Amino acid sequence: MQNSLGNSTKHKRFKELDALRGIAAIMVVLFHFTLGRPLHKFGFNLGVTGVDLFFIISGFVIYMTLTKVKGSLEFIINRVSRLYPTYWVCVTFTFVFICLQAHFDKSAKIVPPGFLDYVGNMTMFQNYFNINDIDGPYWTMIVEMLFYIGILLLFHFRKLKYVNIIGITLSIAVVIISSLFYNHTLVQQLLAAVPLLTFIPLFLAGTIFYNIYEYKENLIQQYTMLLLCLICQELLLRYGGRSRFYVTHVEYLTMLILYFSLFTLFVTDKLKWIINRVTLFLGKISFPLYLIHQYIAVMFIIPILTKTYNVNYWVASLLVALPIVLILAYLVNRFVEVPVSRRMREKLNSIAFEKHFEIIQ
Repeated sequence: MQNSLGNSTKHKRFKELDALRGIAAIMVVLFHFTLGRPLHKFGFNLGVTGVDLFFIISGFVIYMTLTKVKGSLEFIINRVSRLYPTYWVCVTFTFVFICLQAHFDKSAKIVPPGFLDYVGNMTMFQNYFNINDIDGPYWTMIVEMLFYIGILLLFHFRKLKYVNIIGITLSIAVVIISSLFYNHTLVQQLLAAVPLLTFIPLFLAGTIFYNIYEYKENLIQQYTMLLLCLICQELLLRYGGRSRFYVTHVEYLTMLILYFSLFTLFVTDKLKWIINRVTLFLGKISFPLYLIHQYIAVMFIIPILTKTYNVNYWVASLLVALPIVLILAYLVNRFVEVPVSRRMREKLNSIAFEKHFEIIQ
């Protein structure tokens, strides 16, 4: 019997988006590698906005996926199998590494995360358990998960066609409320509890870019909404995320304009020039690279080489730490992200189909 739930919708893979993912990931890596260094103020600080590019890409891809899947369960299975195996391996690796470092290097005076911290981080929802992220990059995962939940609810209740009007209304409302009442404790608590709120314009921009690419209708209206997204996101800089601590409003706006411009080129089929072996490789390993690079490189490899062995900082960073995290990310992609995610998706689809068949029997 044909497993209808197991036939994931095949949709086009955009090499341009893979390249953009790779660029975003390496931007974040270089941002962390240069944090606290003099050159950080000469462009490397802009790497913190790589997560903003990730959010736009996510908006595009997730919205596209929901226009093609057969139901909510298929979407959930695809997302869980796509994200969690890689995430679990990277969290486990970093957790074990920190614990080993704390055990063998007493002089570092490291307080390792506890087992409950580890379990909480494995959920991606540690924000709601009052548990700190084991590694810095994990903070974006809850933003992504909340977006998935929100847009899935629209899909489930057949309101996905209203995503743009709902998104722009929420964006404007968050800007107004944050601007007028940010000093109120309730508003601060709300923004902390729902970190997606200060990034809605970026995800929304991704959905709008998909509409432009797929339907090529109402272009004046679509680009007007993109302009509103850009303005709202810049105004929200001071209220959420990490970029506010490292870039000025002018720098942030400049990077947003760059990202929106790149996406405009993409949806008009003028971004092929960004595709090459380097950007595609970085795109392939972008998720594990993003997750695994910070602690091992910034808190261990670079300090050991520069302080203990007096290695030049740039040699330690670019010629030692960077190749190591690239290799680690490749290994995770090669042996976990691709094969384990595929097997997990097949298994979950099989279970879902069996349950579905039992019900209709």
